[in-house]
Amino acid sequence: MEKKLRIIFELVFILGAFIYFTIKLVVPDAKEKFGPSDRFINTNSYVNMFEVNIDNNIRYALVVNNEEKVYHLMFFDLKSTCLYNKNIEGSSIEVAVMDSLRIINSKNYIADSSKIILTKYGDEYYDDFLNNFKYYLRRYSNNFSIIEKNNTLSNLRDELQLDYTESDESILKEIDLYSKEYARIRKNSTSKIDDESYINGDNAKTYCNNVYKKLEKYVSSNNIVNMDKNNSLLQITLIPADDTLKYYPSTNSWYYVKDGKVYAYIEIIDGDITYSYCYNGSIDLNKEGECL
Repeated sequence: MEKKLRIIFELVFILGAFIYFTIKLVVPDAKEKFGPSDRFINTNSYVNMFEVNIDNNIRYALVVNNEEKVYHLMFFDLKSTCLYNKNIEGSSIEVAVMDSLRIINSKNYIADSSKIILTKYGDEYYDDFLNNFKYYLRRYSNNFSIIEKNNTLSNLRDELQLDYTESDESILKEIDLYSKEYARIRKNSTSKIDDESYINGDNAKTYCNNVYKKLEKYVSSNNIVNMDKNNSLLQITLIPADDTLKYYPSTNSWYYVKDGKVYAYIEIIDGDITYSYCYNGSIDLNKEGECL
């Protein structure tokens, strides 16, 4: 009898130790590797979706359930993955809008005169979203303009060139898979971005030169002789300055083409520090700072 009790006690002890180990070590590690943005969309909870497009530079969507909470995010470009696993999911509409705009502004994706397209996929909770978006946007932009649009999931499916499906449930899953591809790129690049890619006074010129070289290549490949600053077909803010896709020219950057030569002001912002170079028609004709 005593031996049997000892065996039972040992089994209980081992089971308890296993549970403790799982709670303390395995679960936190799993949460770290599998964050809220990694979850696949629960189509049964879907009520509405609000898409945000800022200056055609960053595009994402907040997906809302019947509890007026943002329970899912959709990423439509790589820059929007700055919101990836930032614990926005599960927040109220107000908190989700506030946090997302704060993060986006910290990446310098909001300008004083940003042009923003807000697209709704239904009427539910849209007024709440719109009012909060305008309220918190005023913290970062003084002269913004907002264009409101209506859209359907099927139209978005066609725009993204996804596999044809008819039901909204199936379309949402297709859109989510599209979004997850950007999240996957972000996730696989995170360690490289955090550990290896940085900008300082020594390599800032190299990063700006990288952008300028890509501009020259684009102009040469398309046989562009003249192009006004405001009519650039290739947006300079979409050109990565480094291989890890961490740094991009700010919205203050610009370029134009005259007689086949590229003139540009390339500015890269990292936190509170700004690095910039002016190019006067050649990569060799450059100087640090703004163009006079």
